Amino acid sequence: MNYVSCAEGSEHKILVRKGFDPLCRKLAGIKHPVGLNCVEIIARLPLRVKLAILLNSLKRLERPRFKIPIGIITSGKDDIDLGGHGCEKLEVTLNPEDASEIIKSLLPLIVALPLIEPLRVLKFIIVGAAGSIVNLAVAQLIFHQLTGIGVADLVKNPFSSFAGFESSVLFNFILHEKWTFADASIDRRFKNVIARLVKYHGASIASFSSQILLATTLPILLGMVFWLAQLTGIIVGFALNFILGYMYTWSRSRL
Repeated sequence: MNYVSCAEGSEHKILVRKGFDPLCRKLAGIKHPVGLNCVEIIARLPLRVKLAILLNSLKRLERPRFKIPIGIITSGKDDIDLGGHGCEKLEVTLNPEDASEIIKSLLPLIVALPLIEPLRVLKFIIVGAAGSIVNLAVAQLIFHQLTGIGVADLVKNPFSSFAGFESSVLFNFILHEKWTFADASIDRRFKNVIARLVKYHGASIASFSSQILLATTLPILLGMVFWLAQLTGIIVGFALNFILGYMYTWSRSRL
């Protein structure tokens, strides 16, 4: 694609088309190598900045039959005359906070929010994985205890599964409050924390239902060992728990 990407300094990626020598020298303090079509200086950029630039570029490409290169500048402070270089100006930003606003303006908020918070999403997944271990350990412990006193499978399996589920819900909720969403702009008053706990239980109903259903029916119908049936329920419910827990319990007020 014909474009020139202009950054504020050599620490960021700069792509300059051949023939833009003055622009290249101004941005990076280097001369355009003879015989090369472009100069690239590659450095790390935050994911949301890359996404904001990509979305702006895709939005620009929605206009068909453009005949001149796209000039991308990174802030309103740039005094580069892209028009003088035969470029059409497309303004983006290298500021992560501004990039977040661009992403939220171009995508539905329910999609944009996880994209601009990759670290928070990673934390959510880590907590969920740890909670799954708690879930499985507690369920298996209760299962063995009930097996020892001769409780029937139709009672023992769902009760053990429920104990594992409730333990993991409380475990996950505490870690999400204290770690995953510790820096989020949410109301920390006691009544709101309790409200989120109630919401999180509600959001976990789908996960709970899948665990109870699979932990109870798979051993009976397929002869599957209990721990594997419980693990299957955990995996199936995890995706649902992420969507409902992340977006509904802690992020609804931020949409």
